[in-house]
Amino acid sequence: MKWLKIWFLVSLILLIAVKSYPQTMLKTYELCLECCSEEIVDKVYKEKNNYLDINVIVPQFNNLSNKKQQDLINNKITSLTETSIDEVKSVADEYFKDRPSPLVSYQLYGRYKVTNNSDIISFYIDYYQFTGGAHGMTTRFAYNIDKSTGKEVELKDIFKEGFEYKDIINKEINRQISKDPDRYFSGKDGFVGISEDQSFYIKNNTLIIYFGLYEIAPYASGISEFIIPNNLLEENFKYDKIK
Repeated sequence: MKWLKIWFLVSLILLIAVKSYPQTMLKTYELCLECCSEEIVDKVYKEKNNYLDINVIVPQFNNLSNKKQQDLINNKITSLTETSIDEVKSVADEYFKDRPSPLVSYQLYGRYKVTNNSDIISFYIDYYQFTGGAHGMTTRFAYNIDKSTGKEVELKDIFKEGFEYKDIINKEINRQISKDPDRYFSGKDGFVGISEDQSFYIKNNTLIIYFGLYEIAPYASGISEFIIPNNLLEENFKYDKIK
């Protein structure tokens, strides 16, 4: 009986931890109506049964000047979201459709946050997925859109041609890591420099470089974000209203 009580206690603790995890790792963000008024509307996906819980809210643009680019962005977000939903549903159905329900439902949660609305509209979507195990995984996808053209921009696109932005950003990230090195992997598993397709977003007209779970640090460190001070980059932005 003693082992049975221990098993029950461990199961209860795991249930509470997993149930609360999405709320701690993946916060529920409200749309910033002041910054984005009528440019963005919510697209909601909800589905729930005895072994699966899907609750995803993603943005859709309805007021960009370039309607072709608007459709491309909206379709990209929709395609990525629905692919993620299909993957979780497929795994859940395979294991539980004709079997007893799991102690904790398989889950997919998604929320987005708009972080900038000047010359560049920046936002990101966090998808939290749990399909068994000790914890789930949050994956972040950031989008940066040139408001005048409606096109997505990469990191290199926000700087003037010829500016060695990589060297400056790499130096600053290394400086920040050196202040708390235990949070990060070391050597080739750690930070070795930003990539050509480096993930980033703009927040309040400031550049944020980020890395996903396990990319340069252990899971417990979460998504690694680095604020790059504007004084290191000023006069070299292609967009006036980033700085």
